[in-house]
Amino acid sequence: MKTPSSPSKVRTAPAPAGNEADGRERILEVAIHSFAERGYAGTTTAGIAREAGVTQPLVHHHFRSKEGLWRAAVDHLFGELPAFVSGIKPEGSPEERILAIADGFVRLSAARPDIARIIAREGAAPGPRLDYLLSRYVGVAFEHIVSLLRQAQQAGSISPEIRPELLLFFVLGAGGHLFDVPALARGAFGLDTTSDVVREEFVALFHRILRHGVMRSSTPPAPPPP
Repeated sequence: MKTPSSPSKVRTAPAPAGNEADGRERILEVAIHSFAERGYAGTTTAGIAREAGVTQPLVHHHFRSKEGLWRAAVDHLFGELPAFVSGIKPEGSPEERILAIADGFVRLSAARPDIARIIAREGAAPGPRLDYLLSRYVGVAFEHIVSLLRQAQQAGSISPEIRPELLLFFVLGAGGHLFDVPALARGAFGLDTTSDVVREEFVALFHRILRHGVMRSSTPPAPPPP
């Protein structure tokens, strides 16, 4: 006659370190940093699993492949970018909206320097990953900002001699570079790019340069006194 097994002999699977959602989030955050720092070619699913403290099969379970992981990481990182750009001060003038977007971009770069790093890596050469970024995220934001710059030109607050597309890249480079090179900033001048004070000082400087160096008042100057 078959007797039930003793409870002491029943084997149970080890408890996972965290639930499945937590594991997926850890994988995504590690992947974002790896793709930003090492690029697509320098990133492996085995390395990401090791850094995230999960098994490599779990990475493949969630994302199927390295390409699938890259897309999920980009979606996670860039998903709020179009709404961020188009949702700022819809009732303001083009000039006010441009300045608000520029200020927000600096703060976003400070909080998420991986955005600029991934754009720089994938933007260096044509390819399917750059196409993905342009079609889903970056292209929408770029078109919106260039449209605002043209509206500001029509309103007279930006010189018509300035090409909007070039001004966009000037803003991208100037606004994000400090936070892309934290070791250089600290080593050269002792600047802590994670400091709220440094960030807000840089926001104020960036705002001042745009307002007084790029933009001009649409109100004609008062005539000189007789």
